[in-house]
Amino acid sequence: MQQKLFTPQLIIRKNEINSTNNFALELIKSANPAAGTVVLTLNQTKGRGQQTNSWESESGKNLTISIILRPEFLPIPDQFHISMVISLGVHDYLKEYLDDVLVKWPNDIYVGDKKIAGILIEHSIMGSVLSTSVCGIGLNINQRKFVSDAPNPISLSNCTNQEYDLETELSNLLGKIENRYFQLEDGDKKQLEKDYLDTLYWMNEPHTYKDKNGVFKGKIVGITEWGQLRIVAEGKERIYNFKEVSFVR
Repeated sequence: MQQKLFTPQLIIRKNEINSTNNFALELIKSANPAAGTVVLTLNQTKGRGQQTNSWESESGKNLTISIILRPEFLPIPDQFHISMVISLGVHDYLKEYLDDVLVKWPNDIYVGDKKIAGILIEHSIMGSVLSTSVCGIGLNINQRKFVSDAPNPISLSNCTNQEYDLETELSNLLGKIENRYFQLEDGDKKQLEKDYLDTLYWMNEPHTYKDKNGVFKGKIVGITEWGQLRIVAEGKERIYNFKEVSFVR
């Protein structure tokens, strides 16, 4: 039986910091945090999303964390499996409360057509393997009103009309992520890949997208081994990196 990855002793709690990912990255430089270390804050003043995006979170209402992993068993070409682990862990957690939970490529978590969680993963490489992965998660739990210009936010409380104890929800969430991480560590990549595609937003459905050449109709058919999005349009397959294509409807 594998030793637990997450323990209460490895949770670093901060009332307010600018970014849990920034804090975790600095911690890696200044100390030697164990795999499974979690940075949690009640108030993140400058939460970061993919590239230049920001993340809105009302103080004390949501789960705003960064997880430090040391996936030294994972070759660099397989680094997108960490994204699968985290997004599927959040998906598994939410599925205990809600239906229609999906992963929007690469790793946003949706309930129907509304975004309930964002994920930002930053890797460090050593030689031919990953040295550390800092996995930032912003998960909307108890926030009822959103004031930023984000187009479609929603929370667990919005969906169920209930309030939740954040400590209980943190424990549940980390347990789901831990299960998925051990699945990867045990070498079960094929099942992870299948589960990721099974939960992928707009998978095998005709929809409208936009890339540098304009708007087009297409259908997501999968991802590459590097995690790039595969869309078939006009009978030909197109491959996209992050931010090279947007979902229009």
